This record gives sequence, structure tokens and C-alpha cells, in this order.
Amino acid sequence: MAIIRSNPRALTAYERVRAVVEGRTPDRIPFYESYWPEFRQRYLTERGLSPQTDLRDRFDHDFVVMPPVMGPWPSRAASLGTDSKGHLLSRDDFGLVTAVAPGPTTMSTHVECAIKEHADLDRLPFEDPASESRTAEIVRTLPAVCERFCPVFKLGGPFSRTWRLRGLQQFLEDLALDEPFAREMVERMTDHLIAVGRAAVKRTDFPRIQLHIADDFAARKAPLFSPAIYERVFLPNLKKLVSAFHGLGFKVSYESEGNVWPMLDLLDEAGIDGLAHMEPRAGMLIEKIRERCGDRFFFLGNVCNTLVLPRGNRKAIAREVYRVLSNVTDGRYMGLSAHSIGYDVSPDAYDYFWGLMNRFGRYPMDLDALRKEG
Repeated sequence: MAIIRSNPRALTAYERVRAVVEGRTPDRIPFYESYWPEFRQRYLTERGLSPQTDLRDRFDHDFVVMPPVMGPWPSRAASLGTDSKGHLLSRDDFGLVTAVAPGPTTMSTHVECAIKEHADLDRLPFEDPASESRTAEIVRTLPAVCERFCPVFKLGGPFSRTWRLRGLQQFLEDLALDEPFAREMVERMTDHLIAVGRAAVKRTDFPRIQLHIADDFAARKAPLFSPAIYERVFLPNLKKLVSAFHGLGFKVSYESEGNVWPMLDLLDEAGIDGLAHMEPRAGMLIEKIRERCGDRFFFLGNVCNTLVLPRGNRKAIAREVYRVLSNVTDGRYMGLSAHSIGYDVSPDAYDYFWGLMNRFGRYPMDLDALRKEG
């Protein structure tokens, strides 16, 4: 914490984030964005900027998300060469082998998982959650981050990290056909994530401000399983995860893309403090959530990055920014877009969008002037 307070710009970022998670109004919404490498390259090229340009500085970000190595088998992570089709093969720290075709927009294919049968869960014990190798990158970069930004700690969630043990399709089948086995995996993974997180926070003296949980469990039209399954299998574990980090002094934000509307009350019951990157095209509009939940949550993002920003229409972008900002005049909001910025967003569109957020994301907000932009 002393590192943050030693730098005026870092202190400003820290105070903005702290104000939002504590339900107070900052001077300006705290900025954060994730950029695809393809967008970054396009932006630097079209703007004639140096390859060393940091977009976080250019767009005045306030916080940086920092995860430890979470998987149960970090020693097994490796590049595995190529297959007969020229696809790049790799094994991650969850034991999941993926194949990726060359090109910027290709999706990975799951080739092999670690837990192929029930006995594998005991045959392959998880590696030490407190290993120093899990926090090496945080230890290396945290001092520099704290000189400019507010660091936010990140972990995966009970669903998104457990399915990696079995592959997504097989894990969904487990939930439907062998729920006790699925629950055992979820419980073991949740306990592991808590142990990894606690050890990382202690070793790095990570500032106790915000924990962000990434846990995508829904498609655009509906969740991948029923609310009843979520309540039985995932809710108790999410509660345990949230409670553990509340106990360490963190406020907790939670992210899932897709339509999570049927589980919204369960997320509330889990005790999370903020909802992150709710997907507008899936119907997860900030105004609808606030109508249902009041000021129960703070929010991150929600400006549509799949339909509005890629089309580049300035009137539509202004209307979208107005939609979001007009629902967060009380200050319980961090931005910018609904998730991340891909190659399909032009530098002109992004500059205009960021300019609107920078001009009108200050309190008190001049919404009348913003409305005229659209």
C-alpha cells in the first residue's frame, strides 16, 4: 500500500477504484480496457505510434488486473509443437491440450484433458498452491504497476476453471449425468483457487482493494445449465470463494459473458459486490439490472463492443455511452467497454468512444450535453 501512496497519479487511481467499490463517488469513473493484440497493432500503425506505446497510458487507465498462475499443474504447461494440420499444440497449467490454427481470429480446439476418468482426480494430485512460481510475474511487475495504476487481483471462478480439467463438453455432461462427480471437482478446484489466492496475496502483499473473478458460464441466449444446477453445485463454492476474500479485505467483482439473467439472484446471494462485463447483446443491460437490483452492485463496462463500437457510427456510440452513464450517476461504475476491443474496432471509433467517456465520465455528469452528441 505504501508503494501506491508514494506516487500522486497512482494515488488518484487507487482512490477512484476504492471509491467505487465502497459505494462512494470518485472524481471520474476509473478507466480500464483490454485490447486484442490485433487492435493494438492496428492502432499503433494507423496512428504512427512507436511499438513501445502503452495504450494503458494513452487512454489514461486507472487499474491493471493481475492474476497468479492458477492451474493445478503448472509444471506440465508446455508448447507441444504442431500437429499434422499445422495447428499449434500447447498444454496449459490445467492439463488442457489445445490446437490453434494460424491466423488472428481462429478459435482453439480442445484436444485432450487431464481428468479422463474418476480415478484421475486422485491419481493426479494438485501441485503446491503456495509455490513461488505462481506469483513470479506479480512479484516482478507489481512495483512498477503501483507506480502508475491501482492493481486489481484476479482469479478464475468455480465453473470456468473446473471445466478445464475435463473439457467443456464433457464437464457439461458430467453436470447432467454425474452431478456428485462434477460437484467433487468443483469443490476441489474452489479450495485450490482459494489457497492459491491467499498465498499470492500474502507473498506479494497485494493491496486489499478488489478481487475480480472471471467465470463465464453462459451463451448469448441462456446459461449453459439450469439455475437449479448452479444453486446446488456452484453457488456454495462461489460463496466460499467470495467469503474468503471478503475476509482478507477485498471487494469482489464477478464476470460472466452471456445471458446470466436467470442466475442473477444467486449471484446476489453469493455476496459478490460488483458485476463486470455484462454483455449488452445478451440482454444484460445495466439499466435492467439496476431496475431489478437497485444499487446492490457496482458495475464494470457494459458499452457494447460487439455491435456498436465495430460499426463506428458516432451517433450510435454516443447513444450507447449515454445509456450506460445515465444509469451510473451515483458513481458505482468503472469502464470502458463491455469486455475487450478487437481488430474490428477502428482507431477512429475507439478514439471517439474514449473521448466521450473521458469528457462525460466525470462527476457531476453533464448528461444533457452528452445527449446532444447522439
